[in-house]
Amino acid sequence: MVGYAFAAPKTPATPWRRRDLPDPVLAEALYAGTTPTISTAQTTTPTSGYIKYAPAGVALAGSDVTGPFQPAGAGDFAIGATSPDTNYVLPRSKYPNTYASGQSVWSVEFGTDASIFQLRMKYIGSATMFRLSIDGRKASDLMQSSGGTTAGSGHLITIDLGSAAPRRIRLDFTTFPFGGIYLPPGASIWQVPLRGQRFMGLGDSLTDGSAGNTGAGGGTWFARTARHLGCADAWEQGRGGTGYITAGSYATFGDRIAVDVIPNAPDLLTIWGGYNDNTGSQSAISAAATSLYSTLKSALPACQMYVIGCWSPTGSPGASIPTTDTTLRTAAAAASIPFISPITGSCYDATGTLVATHGRWITGTGKVGATTGVGNADTWISSDGVHPTDTGHIGLARRITAAITALMPA
Repeated sequence: MVGYAFAAPKTPATPWRRRDLPDPVLAEALYAGTTPTISTAQTTTPTSGYIKYAPAGVALAGSDVTGPFQPAGAGDFAIGATSPDTNYVLPRSKYPNTYASGQSVWSVEFGTDASIFQLRMKYIGSATMFRLSIDGRKASDLMQSSGGTTAGSGHLITIDLGSAAPRRIRLDFTTFPFGGIYLPPGASIWQVPLRGQRFMGLGDSLTDGSAGNTGAGGGTWFARTARHLGCADAWEQGRGGTGYITAGSYATFGDRIAVDVIPNAPDLLTIWGGYNDNTGSQSAISAAATSLYSTLKSALPACQMYVIGCWSPTGSPGASIPTTDTTLRTAAAAASIPFISPITGSCYDATGTLVATHGRWITGTGKVGATTGVGNADTWISSDGVHPTDTGHIGLARRITAAITALMPA
């Protein structure tokens, strides 16, 4: 398979500062222009005369050219090994790092003056979703259905913007083999640089998303926090059921970072885990955290890192959850990494000094389907009693952004 080239990350000369962050209201604003018209057809034959702009690595024919796409949120792109997958690219930058392993949400950006374009995809199933953004504003808050019909078949999504004008287009994908863009004759396309720096989240299903939220990860706390921080290049490296000492169906944090994190050189990294470990040995959690933080600090000296402590889906957690939170805080302080506690809302700087207390993130003991009328858990926690709802992810994004902002220089 052929790798897909992408721009190297920047190494920041100075830390991120509060003064450089976007207005959070504007960061989440929806596109206010003419509503695009979107339709999907099961075909790979574009409108007559349209020119194909293919992903790098895909074989060209006739008038095809390689498109100037700027990937975001993923890397190590490859084409499939056999037809029809040889017409499509997917990233391999998330464990288990295979063509079909899944990268959650990843994106491409480009500029065009076309009034209409066609997006080629291979339909996998109902999880094949996308989202359009125009000039930095989302056309929809969450990912939307691709409109595909037969699994395994190629499709074209026609997006009519209503008029010809220079625009910056962003397409977010999930479970979406990308086959390029078709433009009408006379329309042009160009590469655009990504805004902000590279933001990455190493974590479990809280970062990756779960059945408790909709939109295939496009509305998780991580995706929303990335926008609050002004980061177009947001790499969500969460895997459900994992942690510091817990591999689940994948691998522990320590076993994943050599491929998933370090070579992709994030400028800002959040490490959020511990919930899947909290009933295990605290000494083992401490040792794993200490090793993880040391390795990351040595390999990524320019990266700003934040450890988020143990999740609690209730305002009255059992003893092992706050104990795990304390274990991680101690290890983070020893590694000189700022720490954010979901249990107390306390924010500690790299020296372990308390700099802000925002209050516990989850209050009350309810959940969707079993509400108590007290606290935010009634609406923030899904019916499984563990994972956040869409509303919960919106709230968590605000809390995490506030905590990171409190730990940033002015």
